Amino acid sequence: MNNSLYDVIIIGAGPSGTSCAYNIKRLKPDAKVLVVDKASFPRYKPCGGGVSPEVANYLDFSLEPAVDYKCNQVVMVANGKEIETDKHELWMVRREVFDNYLLEKAKSIGVEFIANCEVKDIINQNENSASVITEGQKFTGKIIVLAEGGRGKLAKKLGMLSSSTVLAAMEYEHYTSNLDGKLYIDFDYNSSGYAWNFPKSDGLSLGIGGHIKGKEKGNVGLPKKLTSYVSQFEVSQFEKSNLHGHPIQLFSGKSRLVCGKIVLIGEIAGCVDPLTAEGIRPAIKSGYLAAQSIASYLRTDKQKCLDDYNLMFYEQIGSDFQRARFVSFLLNQYMHKLLPILSTERAINAFMDVFSGKSSYKAKINLKRAFKFCLRVIF
Repeated sequence: MNNSLYDVIIIGAGPSGTSCAYNIKRLKPDAKVLVVDKASFPRYKPCGGGVSPEVANYLDFSLEPAVDYKCNQVVMVANGKEIETDKHELWMVRREVFDNYLLEKAKSIGVEFIANCEVKDIINQNENSASVITEGQKFTGKIIVLAEGGRGKLAKKLGMLSSSTVLAAMEYEHYTSNLDGKLYIDFDYNSSGYAWNFPKSDGLSLGIGGHIKGKEKGNVGLPKKLTSYVSQFEVSQFEKSNLHGHPIQLFSGKSRLVCGKIVLIGEIAGCVDPLTAEGIRPAIKSGYLAAQSIASYLRTDKQKCLDDYNLMFYEQIGSDFQRARFVSFLLNQYMHKLLPILSTERAINAFMDVFSGKSSYKAKINLKRAFKFCLRVIF
């Protein structure tokens, strides 16, 4: 049984894990960093693949080689009406390419990586370290970072996972040369979410998502809704290998992301926009913020440096998502009343200002005014 000692062990090689690993090595080059993942890379990951160019602020290398397609034409469909804007650029990525590119960048500056390595447990936690148990191996780290994604079990096992809001999503990869290059967000196919069409260089990522609410769990009806939606894009039947269903764990409020020497980042930390379900940019940002706190801790050995990540996350990600959560709740409950009013060019441009990283929910949404406005409309 291997009992190697590392400064940092990161569980999960998605965008949050690899961006965290890369930035730790960039900020503290002598740190010994290990990333483990249960998959081998490159690997397919169900995802619309829309990324804000603002994500480049959290890495010091170009992401251009990993960008599949650049899109600046966005169409919002609501109440049978199409509203189009061309004022915002979004990057489209294939996750098997994008995630592997980030991983290779991390490895290029000395991050160690072990694939096909599923972590079974985290044990022997104390004020100085904790041990990661895999099949036949044990690795010890001063800090353990959980970047295991929304389906991860370790955070829950450690009692660090608070209540969460889950979006059920189903996606179909449609490979075709019949493309118009536009990104579509469609509210007419689902009363508790939206459908999407994210263009790629070789096809379309078509999907639909809806909130799982109490008694509706397991009965969201996405297959039927997706079948109806994709028919307009010349998809008459699904190739099963290109059809994927998966849950998305949305931001659900302020929670504890640091417990001793355990740190949560990415989707398991709530890094998914509760309104748009955007996850890649906030995941990378969380990895960047965690890396700053971890590098400070490794330099000073002060727990406060690690604990500061909680505050940094909430100030720079969580507080903005609280506003998105408020709007998402209203739309989910009163979509048929609010959509006619929000279906304007001004509204879609405000929406895309946030999605593209040009602005924030805090800048766009005054909670008091929004609440009064919704009361007037709903009642």
